[in-house]
Amino acid sequence: MKRSIGLAVALCFLTSFVTAFPSVAADPPPMSDAEKEKIRAIVKEVIREYAATLNEKQGHGGANDIVSEIRQANRNFMRTHGPGYFKTFLDAQQPRATVVTCSDSRIHTHALDATPDGDLFMVRNIGNQIATAEGSVEYGVHHLHTPLLLIVGHVACGAIKAAANDYSQETSPLRRELDSLQIPKGDPGLNSVKLNVNNQVRLGLSKFENEVMSGHLTVVGAVYDFRNEMRQGQGKLNIINVNGETNPAKMAGMALLKEAPAHPPMAAVHRPAAKKAPPTEAQSGENSAPADEHQKPAKKPSTH
Repeated sequence: MKRSIGLAVALCFLTSFVTAFPSVAADPPPMSDAEKEKIRAIVKEVIREYAATLNEKQGHGGANDIVSEIRQANRNFMRTHGPGYFKTFLDAQQPRATVVTCSDSRIHTHALDATPDGDLFMVRNIGNQIATAEGSVEYGVHHLHTPLLLIVGHVACGAIKAAANDYSQETSPLRRELDSLQIPKGDPGLNSVKLNVNNQVRLGLSKFENEVMSGHLTVVGAVYDFRNEMRQGQGKLNIINVNGETNPAKMAGMALLKEAPAHPPMAAVHRPAAKKAPPTEAQSGENSAPADEHQKPAKKPSTH
């Protein structure tokens, strides 16, 4: 407590000194750029030290608790995932889909893929946009050669709500990202969510026209509905657009949306199976899982 007060007093003193110095004398001696920078550095250091003490005042659920829980979760992960789990991730990635979805924490990755590790190249931003993450999307399609570009919007989207209303008072970075959401004012609901998904699919088709026309890429738009607004079930991923086709009757006949058998044969292998090597000393330790315990079976993308 005393340290916090002392830092606060020092901060006030230094700030006052810097701002009031010109008025101390009628004709103060000139201050060199080096001296000014030194004072700024001192002020910044005091601010950093003072900010660090604020964590001590946070109650339950503050940053300290959150970091502690994250570290514990990571320890649990390490304990249950031995070296064999990471074998296919060590030197390269081979995701099956580039997924552009919203940053909203209610978009549950495991609702799209039960085992997403190594499968989904995730690109997240407010409003599930291509325009504000163009380089990341390009990397997934052009460099990782994913055969699927999946755009996932969601119900109750805060970005859609903001873009449908007046956001002129938001910060410049937020305004730039909201500007690229082309939806009507006054309609923050499901219709605008769908419109935005269709807009993103259209942009994807235009940007990756060669890949789509050659059959190397399929662009799919979907809405993740955790509130059952679409009356298809809570948590349903509703496909609303396939390569620009939005007619439900026509999409229903597409092979892409055919229901997969309950136990599909493992004919297609997504990535070559690594040769099973003899266990190392680390692998045989009590905190390591067997090398092949977490080896993922090949599977087809789920369309729900």
